[in-house]
Amino acid sequence: MKYFITICILSGINIITVSGLAVLTGFCGIFSMGHAGFMAIGGYFAACMNIYAGVHFIPAIIMGGAAAALVSLPLGYVTLKNKLSGDYFAIAMLGFGESVRLIIANTKPYIQGAMGLTGIPKKVDIWVVLAFAAIIVYFIGNFLKSQYGKNLTAIRLQDEAAEMMGVPVMENKIWVFAISAFTAGIGGALYGFFTTTLYPGNFGSAKSTDILAAVVFGGINSLTGPIIAAVLLVALPELLRVFAAWRLVVYGLMFVVIMLFRPEGLLGYKEFSFPGIIRFLKIIFHKIIPSKGGIGADEGQ
Repeated sequence: MKYFITICILSGINIITVSGLAVLTGFCGIFSMGHAGFMAIGGYFAACMNIYAGVHFIPAIIMGGAAAALVSLPLGYVTLKNKLSGDYFAIAMLGFGESVRLIIANTKPYIQGAMGLTGIPKKVDIWVVLAFAAIIVYFIGNFLKSQYGKNLTAIRLQDEAAEMMGVPVMENKIWVFAISAFTAGIGGALYGFFTTTLYPGNFGSAKSTDILAAVVFGGINSLTGPIIAAVLLVALPELLRVFAAWRLVVYGLMFVVIMLFRPEGLLGYKEFSFPGIIRFLKIIFHKIIPSKGGIGADEGQ
């Protein structure tokens, strides 16, 4: 039971981190391969505030998310102001993530460098993670339903046309980038207070790949799709531990398959809903089992 709860906690942390990146990538069309750097900033900042400043862990977690968001503002301004997009922005973010990891690994006072920050009190349980996940997903869902969410979709489809219609493209991109950094910082802070240790290796490029993979697999222009994918990408390696060493190879193959056969992702442009599932099952049921009228008509012919 404890093992199952651990998987649920890690899945919840993954949901929080992925939900922000889903807005940035899925709705705004900006790919980032360095969000593990924001997780590291949020995790280390929250842990230091709790250990050295005596801040309660809940405000410390929020402060960790705020620290990541603050770092994202000048970074987003410099990169997006210079019109970096597509592969160029993704590579820039990859460099940012690796820079954060190397800076942490070589900073000895307080965070112990490559030796890792230990002695973090274990404050996070399943209920804390579920509460943060529910609140963040609720606010992001409402944000996407608002006019701001519609603006993001317009920017993703054609940013020049959106700007001609009066949408402040640059401001929207920077603020959405900050929102995605905030959720990543929250995820990193929760991870630190759950595992009680933080190492620079926890936030390498592989972690950024995991987060981006959940967004791509889940679907573009969808929030529930990446959330479902975030849970699957945590649970599947545990269910298939024999393939753990081949995780990145499997991810690469999944990327290729998804891009070839379903480039919009599993739930691209759609949201998960129980009424939608029921309608889908009814369609399948009627295709498998023809109606009586159809049978009678066949017999008459």
